[in-house]
Amino acid sequence: MASDSSRWLLNLQGRCLMTCALLLLAAVSSEQLSENFYDAKCPQAMSIIKQKVDKLVNADRSIAASLMRLHFHDCFVRGCDGSVLLNSTERMLTEKEALLNKGSIRGFEQIDEIKYELEHACPGVVSCADILAVVARDATVKLGGWSWPVFLGRLDGVVSFADEVNGSLPTRLDNYAKLVATFAKVGLDAKDMVILSGGHSIGKVHCGAFFERLYNFQGLNITDPSIDPSFAAFLKKQCPQTNPFGFTALDATNGTFDSAYYHDLLTNRGILQSDVVLLSDPLGVEYAIKAVSDPQSFLFEFGQAMIKMGNAPGPAPYGWRKHCAFVEHKPC
Repeated sequence: MASDSSRWLLNLQGRCLMTCALLLLAAVSSEQLSENFYDAKCPQAMSIIKQKVDKLVNADRSIAASLMRLHFHDCFVRGCDGSVLLNSTERMLTEKEALLNKGSIRGFEQIDEIKYELEHACPGVVSCADILAVVARDATVKLGGWSWPVFLGRLDGVVSFADEVNGSLPTRLDNYAKLVATFAKVGLDAKDMVILSGGHSIGKVHCGAFFERLYNFQGLNITDPSIDPSFAAFLKKQCPQTNPFGFTALDATNGTFDSAYYHDLLTNRGILQSDVVLLSDPLGVEYAIKAVSDPQSFLFEFGQAMIKMGNAPGPAPYGWRKHCAFVEHKPC
């Protein structure tokens, strides 16, 4: 956990870095992001990112969910500033090392590869925070989602603190009210929360993340009676008690971005407690039914919610980092 003194020192150093970026900051601090932000200085940026994401997902379809998730984890802690990508230093234990992130998120090397290609084509232009936003969109589209406009011009952050992750990210055991409150911190409402939870349409989860529901519901050494019995039997084969570090898909059509996640919830085949609780509120039930009956509405509204999430501003803007994993000090 970062001490007050180390935070003070880092923030003091950050003042110099931020002074160097004043003119840059003035151009974007009004939150006037634009789809065309890089058209003049790096017109090939979007095609470079898309081609790289396509190649990465073709080689490993499971990486798509990880790349999308990085953008979520970035925006929920300190806003969309690329701080989730920073490595720890002697003075700063970063978000990567937080318990909720460590061993849970991946894709850092892939982002580094994309950044390398962008720096080769357009040195010092495209921010790491913007890369995360575009990659999340392109990875979703690659697996069947609808595209959405990504508004660009975010500044990368200069600091990242592991102890800010707890309380900022939603967790697998959150109830509906807690999920709503967590999403509200980044300007998202209850509907956004229900829609963005549909990101679990792709990806896998550690078996141990739902062992309580499967083997020790409410401490009674029983299976959660709300789980469809045949599905519970399937999960127990996938995730025996002896293998909490195994993985299973988050929905029935893993590898395809669609509304099957909501169908699973409505048929008692949800996996995480934080997914199941969506149906504890009338809004969650209403939207789940809508997503199943009109899958295209979900694909559209997911993109709209992602645009909204991507507007969460970072509190300590720095500029454009040449390397996403660390901050290079700029002369004042």
